[in-house]
Order: sequence, then structure tokens, then C-alpha cells
Amino acid sequence: MRRTALASAAIAVLALAAAPVAAATTTESISFKGKYSKRDRHKARGGLSLRTTFSITDPAAPAPLQLRHTTLRFPKGAVVNGRYFPKCRLSALEKRGPRGCPRGSKIGGGRARGAAPPIVASVDAKVTFFNGVPVHGNPTLIIYSLPDLGPILIMSGQLKKSRGNYGYVLDVDVPPIKTLPSAPDASVTFFDATVKDVTVRRRHRRIHYIDAPVLCNGTYFLLDGQFGYAGGVTDDVLERFSLRGGPRCP
Repeated sequence: MRRTALASAAIAVLALAAAPVAAATTTESISFKGKYSKRDRHKARGGLSLRTTFSITDPAAPAPLQLRHTTLRFPKGAVVNGRYFPKCRLSALEKRGPRGCPRGSKIGGGRARGAAPPIVASVDAKVTFFNGVPVHGNPTLIIYSLPDLGPILIMSGQLKKSRGNYGYVLDVDVPPIKTLPSAPDASVTFFDATVKDVTVRRRHRRIHYIDAPVLCNGTYFLLDGQFGYAGGVTDDVLERFSLRGGPRCP
């Protein structure tokens, strides 16, 4: 019986060794919501705020893959008027922080969260958006992230006009996110931030940072993009871009 038990145990170990190991799968849950300025809801065009929310998960791993790049392609029709607004220079932001940016260049913000298990289970960060200096005529968005733990992260992306089915394309590189010397780089697990409907006055007219056609409340488009992760893994994104605050249409 002892020999039989040992033989059975050996067979079980071999069977486990031969069984396929479940592959880690990093997935995203993404939401894009635009909201019109109340005073513009019955106009042909109006100011628009844009909220971007996403979470990145992998139930089969301690943490999802580390985010390295995002590409977002926005629907046609909207115009980004960054050239009319005060501009924050990336070099000044790196040297002095937000105090190095002129008043009025801040255009929104929110919060983010990361994880670097097993040492750092979760770390929160405050996110601030700034209107950057145009590059090749393209408006730029600067993302300033101040974490509770680890160094400050500063990212920048151009809003390039697209000739295809989309209006603008935003590409942002995400650098490695350091936490503690003995911990691995953190993985982004959550992001929720809004580009607000900020305005400036030029020659007696109010200019919105994002100006868009005013459409019926609840109108939506499909937004295309891609998330790139460490190791060369990429995930394509096709999500709804919903609009709120417009007129009620029959």
C-alpha cells in the first residue's frame, strides 16, 4: 500500500507539472465623459469638460503589468484652444513644481493610484493638468503627478490633429514609477481626472479650452486607443465617449 500511495503521489505531481499554467491577463475598464457648460447648452457650440476614468486589473497576478504608453484618438468636431491660454514650460515645472507655471495654465486634475506588491500594496497620487507650450503647432497637455510615496512624475503629450476618422490623437509615454529602493516599479491601477471647462477672454469674447458642437444630451461616439505595457504587451481600446449637458432632443 505504501508503494501504491507513493506511486499515486508521483502521478499527481507529474499531472500538475504537465497542466498548463494560467497566463496573467491585464485588462482595462475605461470611461470617457464630456459635459457641456450650462450657459452653452442651447448654442451651436459650447465649452466642454472631459473626464477620463480607467482602472487596470489582473486577478491572476499580484499587480497588473506596468503601464508604459497610452494613445487616445478623440472624435471629430471639438477644437483645443490651448494657444490662447497661459502656457506652462516643462523645464519650469520640473525645477519649481506648480509654482513655476503661470496662473491660468492649470486646466484640471484628479487622482491616481498605483501598486508595487508585496512591499507597497497601494499608493495614491494627486494629478494636475497644465496647458503646455505648443510643439510643431500642436497643443500639449502636461500631467503632473504628486504621489504619497516616491518621486514626482511629469508626463507630456501632444494633441495632434488627425486626418482620419478622429479629430485629435494624444500620445503619452509613462515613465517607470519608482516607490521604495527595495520595491519593484509600481503598476498604475486607477486614474480619474478631468480637463475642466476653463476659459479666457480675448477681444471681448470668451474662449473655452475645449470648444465643441453642442449635441443632444446622451449622444455618444466610439473612442479608439491603445494601452502599452512593460514587455511589449499592447491592448486596443474601443469605448464610448458620452456627452452630457446638451439639450433634450426628441
